[in-house]
Amino acid sequence: MPLIKRRFFIQCIGEECFKLAELIREKAPLVEQMDIMITDKGLYITMYGYKSDIRNAWKYVQGLVTSYKSAVTEQGGYRRLKIDYLVEKIGHTFPPRLLAEILKLMGYSAEYDRERNEIRTSAPLDKIEEIVKRIISIMESIKFDVSGTTSKYYVIASSILSNLPINEVYEKGLEFDHLYVDEDGKYRIKLEWRRALEDFLRRVKQSVVKEGK
Repeated sequence: MPLIKRRFFIQCIGEECFKLAELIREKAPLVEQMDIMITDKGLYITMYGYKSDIRNAWKYVQGLVTSYKSAVTEQGGYRRLKIDYLVEKIGHTFPPRLLAEILKLMGYSAEYDRERNEIRTSAPLDKIEEIVKRIISIMESIKFDVSGTTSKYYVIASSILSNLPINEVYEKGLEFDHLYVDEDGKYRIKLEWRRALEDFLRRVKQSVVKEGK
């Protein structure tokens, strides 16, 4: 079967084009060669390979584009982002409620709609994806050390928002009387996790100010 070349066009504009190009490069099935050119009008995608491979790859790309455009909608400086899109993009599940709380404490507006399974926020898409990746990474690293969902929320958010390593979060959590060690040797939270988190951030900020004097 001979190798062929086909060229396709996807209409998009600005940042959307860059996001789509990144998504296609990451997720599209392999062909012999694929080149993506970003222009003011949209994406030009050139595929070189076997006819059946190109057909399958283009069908998959069309599905990615449809999924992205239905998942990420913007209006008045806000974006609605489907959680399923983030899970597919990053390749791992995560707690969306925790994402919304972290974004709010970073100064963005953020609201998780459980029924629609989407988040409405003023945060840039890059920042959202960065935070999701950090949540997933920390979740993996603490899974044998921390017990209970809200205990994990507290530890993850404290680390991300204070930029402190996990061991220091454990130490300060014990010092601030937010955490205790249970009979299995795992960290558990004593308080409502949002209240404990706000207290953690306030006290860490105060200690930084004192050290700077």
